[in-house]
Amino acid sequence: MVTLKDIAKEAGVSVMTVSRVVNKRYSEVSDENIAKIQSIIERLGYVPNSSARSLSSKSSKIISIIIQGSDNVLESPYNATMLGYIIQLVQEYGYNAMVHFINEYSDVTRHLQSWNAEGALFLGTFDKNIQQIQADNKIPLVFTDSYSSIRQLINIGIDDYKGGALAARHFIENGHRDFAFITPHTSVSQLIRQRLEGFKDTIEAAGLNLAPEHILEPLNMEETVTELCSFEKPVSAIFIAADNSAIELMDILKRRGYQIPEDFSIIGFDNLPISQYVSPRLTTISQDINQKAQFALDALFQHLKNPSLPTQNIVLDVELIKRESVLDKRSSINSVNS
Repeated sequence: MVTLKDIAKEAGVSVMTVSRVVNKRYSEVSDENIAKIQSIIERLGYVPNSSARSLSSKSSKIISIIIQGSDNVLESPYNATMLGYIIQLVQEYGYNAMVHFINEYSDVTRHLQSWNAEGALFLGTFDKNIQQIQADNKIPLVFTDSYSSIRQLINIGIDDYKGGALAARHFIENGHRDFAFITPHTSVSQLIRQRLEGFKDTIEAAGLNLAPEHILEPLNMEETVTELCSFEKPVSAIFIAADNSAIELMDILKRRGYQIPEDFSIIGFDNLPISQYVSPRLTTISQDINQKAQFALDALFQHLKNPSLPTQNIVLDVELIKRESVLDKRSSINSVNS
């Protein structure tokens, strides 16, 4: 690998002079030396060592993206989509994105400081550790989907409660009276709990009920389907708070001989692109992932430019996308009543 020392030796100048040219600090170098050094750099194919520069420079141009999880978290379509938008936007700002998968919050500071990151964006539920993360790292930090009670926090989220309410209302308006809620992490994730609360409150406001045993947290979707199909009182309407899980559920039900939406009506969450290509096409709650990424990066770079700006908590809207996975039961109800 060609080094600054190699270029300096051939140009007959100091390593510092070469460094100034590489970092475009031309005012401190003569025009003759600039031309000579640039010619040598081009001929030798010198490429700056970004990691070394980030550790020695006040401006590393690195934005760290911290994603919660130790397995392949990019198997999640939401994580993969969100990360794709974020990296694109970071590059448009002229910075470099460095992605870290973190399972223990104690690793956060080590990664941020070892690479001299200028700012960080967090994907995942870091609520119980946010205060310590902020205390340990005095750089702009932006969290997504946080329900932390800490006031001094930059957070970009969505109206999860409204999403649950929209799903319940759509089921009820289509004549459904027996419901289930299926998603992992209900007991530990405030984000999921908000979706559940919106769903449950709207059902109860209509004089109906979401039975506690109909709130399922699957570790294995096959086992969950077995439990779902064995309820003493059958359900017809299932809200599952992630599109990829909803699509998995639909596949298992169809393999077991059930019809969707005739036997089970299903609403997902996220409006991932795949939701419109499955059969039947999935009705879902849409969040604008691109917009969320844009707001998060805008907030981060605003605070990079002006650290004294006040913190902000932005809640983005959601909407129901009606497709084909919810049966309109009103006609059958009316015919029975008549």
